[in-house]
Amino acid sequence: METSAANVTPTPIQRVETRVNWGMVIRVGIVVSLVLALVGYAMKVTYESVIQGGVVSKGDYFEVELKQMSNFEMDQNLGTALDVPERFRKLDGKQVQLEGEVAPMNFSAGDKLSSFTLCYSVAKCCFGGPPKVQHFVACKASEGKQVRNYEGSGTVRVFGTLHVNVIKDKETGKINSIFQMDLQHVEPVS
Repeated sequence: METSAANVTPTPIQRVETRVNWGMVIRVGIVVSLVLALVGYAMKVTYESVIQGGVVSKGDYFEVELKQMSNFEMDQNLGTALDVPERFRKLDGKQVQLEGEVAPMNFSAGDKLSSFTLCYSVAKCCFGGPPKVQHFVACKASEGKQVRNYEGSGTVRVFGTLHVNVIKDKETGKINSIFQMDLQHVEPVS
């Protein structure tokens, strides 16, 4: 039996439709964007902290990471300004912004005070040993002015002129301060 072309039934051609699932594309796009943003932020923080050593120029002032600034060894009695890393010595007389906590004082100063000591973390700065003088910045408001007392209130942001100067107690010879700041502004970090 012969088959002719006229007797053959054509098979249906299956048509493959490609549809784009826009909902899935948008969700994947959002997740990828968030991951890239987090990686970018981590790279920025690493660059500023490790590569730049915690000192970032913001044009007319420097943003300084207080933990980095206090992370060096120094003899607490015989140390000199040359023991302070050069990148921080170069900030002497410059406008800087620091973030840290107001260190507890030996007395209650009330709602306002004219000076206070700043450290990167009251709980963490002295872990594993006695406090070191390089962990603290002696902050002082302009003559006759006072600032709000933020002791125990968490992290504050201070702005002013930084001084890098070894100040010793005249009686004991022990170093009292390495970093001092003439305050211009203090505010809580929210």
